[in-house]
Amino acid sequence: MSTERSAPVWVWLAGELDPVRAGEFFHTPGRGHFHYDDAYLAAKHPPLAPDMPVRPHSLPIHDGSGIFPIFQDAGPDAWGVHLLQRRLERPLDDFEALTLCPVDGVGNLALGEMTPERRRVLAMDQFLAIIEEIKAQGQAITDIQSQVLDAVENGTSLGGTKPKLTLVIEGVQYLAKFPARGDDPWLPHVESAMLKLARQCGVDACEGTLWHLPDGRNTALLTRRFDRVSVAGVPGGAGRIGFVSAHAILRLDKQARTRAQAEAGMRAFSTCGFNADSLRRSYVALADAMARWCGGQANHREARRELWRRIVFNALIRNTDDHARNHGLLCVNMAGKHWALSPAFDLVAPPLARELPTLSLAYLHVPRGRAIPVPRLVWAASRKDLLEAAERHYGYEAGEAREHLDDAAATVRTGWRRFLAAEGVPEAEIDRYRGTFSPLPGM
Repeated sequence: MSTERSAPVWVWLAGELDPVRAGEFFHTPGRGHFHYDDAYLAAKHPPLAPDMPVRPHSLPIHDGSGIFPIFQDAGPDAWGVHLLQRRLERPLDDFEALTLCPVDGVGNLALGEMTPERRRVLAMDQFLAIIEEIKAQGQAITDIQSQVLDAVENGTSLGGTKPKLTLVIEGVQYLAKFPARGDDPWLPHVESAMLKLARQCGVDACEGTLWHLPDGRNTALLTRRFDRVSVAGVPGGAGRIGFVSAHAILRLDKQARTRAQAEAGMRAFSTCGFNADSLRRSYVALADAMARWCGGQANHREARRELWRRIVFNALIRNTDDHARNHGLLCVNMAGKHWALSPAFDLVAPPLARELPTLSLAYLHVPRGRAIPVPRLVWAASRKDLLEAAERHYGYEAGEAREHLDDAAATVRTGWRRFLAAEGVPEAEIDRYRGTFSPLPGM
């Protein structure tokens, strides 16, 4: 019989530099429950999430890993688990990874004992000093040296994640993302260009800039952490903002589909057909599910409209990395249960892309009806289907949807070369992206 384990749950409330204890999480494989502390209840603090109401009795979860999805978001990605397992020299289960990892995850929650080691964040000068220490020693000796070396020397990327570190630069926290071994060395430059191009297309994208390391060989993409915020009166201090991924909102199973399964599903249903699981993990389902998180109809409508603009941009740059973990909501007001789409991130334009742009998540669902004998679930992007989706699912009128799509397409068509060149991508490399930015079908 499995032994129940427990861990404290911490939350950074708005405007606070340090977390407060919200309650206790209890877990056995496949089953868990969370109980708010009496002190948290007495203080009338807000719920951790709209689907975790503040009540004096336990909140259970029985599906998947038995860990609340928003707790999973606060834990390490595959890269972080890899580093943690190597440091501890043993495999870790989900609960251990969540409660032993550095308290540096996305959002404003953390689980486990709040030790100084778990809260460590590197300042830029510390990072550069560690680089020099490694050079002088000829090897990484301490844990933090190993973490830095892994990131800078393009360590093996696991599960689609990239080597990354959080760095503090002039009191602001940034995520430094490095190419993994085998990646295109121009990947940071291209992603930086796509973030800037997205903003030109009316998408709320995160702030990104290139950072060339002192060794002259490595370049990282620095993106300002949108889930961290300055705290008044505390120079360099960072509060935290709640975050929930689309994967968590949709309660998707934790086991990811293989690439072969994903591609087979896209081929089978790209133009017609219906698959219940695919609908459950779609943009359509996300647009509907956000209603529980957006704090009212007006906010929900704006979130759906922003989501469609991102769908359009992903189609225009042929980004197939638009999976459910690459979308999420930021907390605007915990007490008001108001969450909004976070700035867009991980916008990747692949070189030598195929002509037919196909997204990772279906964006249009046309149910069976008198005139439609077979329901449609659509991944493949075309002008016609994008416009139909805008009206059907995302709160757009036909005319304004056409105007936005045509304007965004023109911005991408006339600007992609300029944006890549501005980030330092050489002309020969830019030429590899001709097919990537070719017009959508019907444009």
